Amino acid sequence: MDIKDKTIIVCSKNKAKNTAVKEVMEEYFKNFKIESLETNSKVSETPIGDEEGLTGCFNRINDAIKQNDSGDFYIAMEGILTQNKFGSFLCGWTVIYNKEEQEYYYGCSSKVKVPDEIINKTTKSKRLSGVVAEYFNSTDEEISKIGTNGVLTHGYYTRTDEFKDSISCAISSKYKRLALNKKKK
Repeated sequence: MDIKDKTIIVCSKNKAKNTAVKEVMEEYFKNFKIESLETNSKVSETPIGDEEGLTGCFNRINDAIKQNDSGDFYIAMEGILTQNKFGSFLCGWTVIYNKEEQEYYYGCSSKVKVPDEIINKTTKSKRLSGVVAEYFNSTDEEISKIGTNGVLTHGYYTRTDEFKDSISCAISSKYKRLALNKKKK
């Protein structure tokens, strides 16, 4: 196990994303510090499809490295819409860049169905969260706290949950949880 303090750069100042990073990283590293940076995804307000979401993550990582190149891990997250013949679904992608290993790890969350009437009101320049807030008569505070998928699931699966899932899928492809390591000793 690596005992060196890890510097984790979160490519967002979003509270839900930062909470998710902290909670997941506590399961993988004993010593770490988190720095949050505001970064630009250079994609739509609500990215459509995996490719646009992943592109947004890579753009955020590159922007973060330009701002601070002293991180060990750079974690970028994008909430996206995917579409298929059954409808539109909200999910989140995470890309983690391990600077020392020069490797990328990828993870995606569960998907939540978005009602068609909400999709019909969403545009490239209008955030899905804004449309959902209007549709469900939610406050900005509620959307900020539980996220769009939290509103859609009546608080059951929040934005923090979404990103904990995607971060866990990404980091676990390379690292074992501390709890698992302790059981083997």
